[in-house]
Amino acid sequence: MKVLDFGLAKASAPKGQSVETAVTQPGRIMGTPAYMSPEQACGKDTDYRTDIWSFGCIIYEMLTGKVPFEGETATNIIAHILEHEPDWQALPKEIPPNIRTLLRRCLEKDPRRRLRDIGDAAIEIRESLAPSATATTAVQLIPSRTLKRWAFVTGAVVVVLVALFAVIRPRLLTSRHDRIRSIAVLPLQNLTGDPNQEYFAAGVTDSLIAELGQIGALQVRSRTSIMQYKDVKKPISEIARALNADVVVEGSVLLLGEKVRITAKLIHAPTDTQLWARTYEPDERDILNVLGEVAQTIADEIEVTLTPDQKERLTAKRPIDPKAYNLYLMGMFHLYKETPEGTKMGLNYLHQAIECDPNHPLAYGALALGYVISTHAPGAPPDAFERAKAAAYKALALDDTVPEAHAALAMTKAYRDWDWDGATKAYQRALQLNPNLILPRAHYAWYLLLFDRVDDALVEMRKVLEADPLTPLWSAYLGWLHLWAQQYDEAIEETEKSLELDPGLPLAYHVLASAYAGKGMYEKAIELHKKAGQLSPQWKCGLARTYAMAGRLDEARQALAELEANPSPWDAWFIAQIYAILGEKDQALRWLETAYGPPNHPYLPWMKYLPDFKPLRDDSRFQDLLTRMNLSQ
Repeated sequence: MKVLDFGLAKASAPKGQSVETAVTQPGRIMGTPAYMSPEQACGKDTDYRTDIWSFGCIIYEMLTGKVPFEGETATNIIAHILEHEPDWQALPKEIPPNIRTLLRRCLEKDPRRRLRDIGDAAIEIRESLAPSATATTAVQLIPSRTLKRWAFVTGAVVVVLVALFAVIRPRLLTSRHDRIRSIAVLPLQNLTGDPNQEYFAAGVTDSLIAELGQIGALQVRSRTSIMQYKDVKKPISEIARALNADVVVEGSVLLLGEKVRITAKLIHAPTDTQLWARTYEPDERDILNVLGEVAQTIADEIEVTLTPDQKERLTAKRPIDPKAYNLYLMGMFHLYKETPEGTKMGLNYLHQAIECDPNHPLAYGALALGYVISTHAPGAPPDAFERAKAAAYKALALDDTVPEAHAALAMTKAYRDWDWDGATKAYQRALQLNPNLILPRAHYAWYLLLFDRVDDALVEMRKVLEADPLTPLWSAYLGWLHLWAQQYDEAIEETEKSLELDPGLPLAYHVLASAYAGKGMYEKAIELHKKAGQLSPQWKCGLARTYAMAGRLDEARQALAELEANPSPWDAWFIAQIYAILGEKDQALRWLETAYGPPNHPYLPWMKYLPDFKPLRDDSRFQDLLTRMNLSQ
């Protein structure tokens, strides 16, 4: 069989048909009338969806022996295209229902409702040809003549699709693959419809993001940003622009007993063109192997080069216990809520996952990171760092390529052990294994600031923002870094961006208020500090600090007394900061000793850098604290 495309050619008419109805005529709307889409027939702008219409016309003709829209003249044909539906009853009764639906989607008059991509047609046809017991029985009932025709048509269609893809894909990649360096995995759809299964769909989405994140040459958008598009009906191109992603993965997950069906499609966002699609049906024990295969296939499709180490990590996955994996996904689902309650619940589920499968390295890695995260808010377990370290070492004993375990170890060494060489190596190893880790990279930025590497710290935090552009916390963190570097205008600019994303973020108000205080705009700063304290008691400390900076000492001491009335270990660092600004060295150093612990405040080493503690730097007690933290100057 030959597939020929003459474009807008001039040809002699077939027997019984006039040239006018067969081919394009000079001075008329461009196109072959019988295969024109409605928008083409009206002289409107056309795109790839016009070709999908024409494709539907061809398939209809192959199945019925006639074109879907007939007429004696081109004008008659165009009128039928615009005003009538094809004769759907003319289709052989034995045609599979999914092919009938496919044809209707190809021949939707509104291009917005038409089949989006020719690759979807390939999936439908492939599935209609897939052998099964039911299909075999059905085939036996189809008359041989019809069966031959259907076999010919499906075979011809497959050839057409292969030919189209062979021509189109290289053209797409040649013109665009140099720009394909960022990807967003949209929340996979939960096909069960059961809200209790949402955690599973979210977890598989996270796992696929984690697998893709190991590909160093690919920027993977964070789950926090992409989860904002769960169940959101917006064009792919619009979502991709908001996420600054070149390609998008969308799909679905269905959990049936211990079987999982995962459907994934790779879409080139600017053109809304499908590059690849596939359905997988692994046992749940093998789901990580399948997700690694998906990640490797995507890398191949967009021509991103994998290192040998990355290839090995994507393919060498151990089977997992289905129950333990479900508990692990539940744990991650709650940890990602980033609330004290969510963290507590997440840690509980992760402990259950480990009880179910004591050799589950991912659960240990997540548990370690969860405990470290808990230390950055009030109410953390007193031995949280010790628990984090134990879980991290257990994960690495089982699998030394778990990036979350290296990240948790890095943060424990930085915030608790003050092992700076060890922290540096662990951060670097974590980010080597997964360059797209968001939270650890944000903490790495703060780590660099501790050693006065301001520019490097800002670069790292901007990488976090690039990967997770819709999470307000990171803009606030970037503003906070600028604040500590005494770059007040930049701090205000970045923090206001975070408030545009979340007008109720307490940390953003704290940072913004502190930046205005740094500029001497105390009234505005006080107003914003009050707002931060109303939103979260965690940030009441800022008000006393700004009163002290403004010279309003009575109000500063009153606010300070409220903090000291019932201080938590979390408050100790901030109380020391206020006393330092008031010039009361003895009290400041006493509260720094309290922050030293146990348990130690995670911010404590940054007393070396924070300008508020500058008046204490010549004091031997301050230097002794630095020495104990291996930070002696």
